[in-house]
Amino acid sequence: MPFAIGVGGGVLGILPWLIGGGILPLQNLWASATMPEDMPFVLLPLSQYFATLLFSLLLLGGVFAGFTVHFVARRRAIAVWPAALGVLLVHVIAVLQSFAVLAGGLGLGRGGDSRAMVYFAGLLGGVVAAVLLAQLGFWMTSRRSVGVVALGVVLAAVPFSNWVSRCFLAVTGDAFPPAFLPYLAPWLPAVVVGAALVWCGVRPAWRIVVWVVGLLAVWVVPALFTAIQYGLGMRVLDGDVPEMMRASVGVFPMVLAEVWQPVIVALVIGAVGTVVRMVVERDRTPAESARIQ
Repeated sequence: MPFAIGVGGGVLGILPWLIGGGILPLQNLWASATMPEDMPFVLLPLSQYFATLLFSLLLLGGVFAGFTVHFVARRRAIAVWPAALGVLLVHVIAVLQSFAVLAGGLGLGRGGDSRAMVYFAGLLGGVVAAVLLAQLGFWMTSRRSVGVVALGVVLAAVPFSNWVSRCFLAVTGDAFPPAFLPYLAPWLPAVVVGAALVWCGVRPAWRIVVWVVGLLAVWVVPALFTAIQYGLGMRVLDGDVPEMMRASVGVFPMVLAEVWQPVIVALVIGAVGTVVRMVVERDRTPAESARIQ
């Protein structure tokens, strides 16, 4: 069962991409002229224009599996490492299949454009990092400690919003996004973080760290994702990595100054929910004592 949970979590993570058809995005360095509909099938959206989505799909596979293990472990003993292995197996298969297709299309090993190798290596390095972070996300969300699990949840809130958005786009298509999607993407992480903070609570006192990290995550991570995608998506820079980095660094503070409102929403949800929870638990304790007597 643990191994199946891991496999299921890994598949669920990349499922929105598969539902949408799994067609490799157009590549600037593709060896031959190819129409979008004729691009090959891949298990992962390998493209610099899909970098944050690619990261989110892989990370959420580990988080989904870990969260499931956490709740199963509350009812009965369950081995954790087979689930982690299941997630890793799905990711390894997806990486091997996708990069094999990409290597063939870029003409690697056949004397093609030297930039193709740099592009391939950069994508591969980023994907390997995402796979490792997915394992970290799994181990955090599979812990018995609610505080540690909540920490994993708040860190994954923004990638989860990307995952949900891709679920809708998988059905409607990128050309016809739902009208509500631009409003869902920035506010869903605030709701997720707020709910996680209510679940986490403030006792013991170290859980205040989860609150601080959660509120910072819902503010900083969207700006970071936007800045990274901005730098990677500038085709005019033609693969100039230092210039891409400078572009990302330049836009980051500007985005950061515009995306602070969800922090307030997350804080209000967390604070109000925690107070209500504490009042309910306080009222429940005397009632349970009276029933026992």
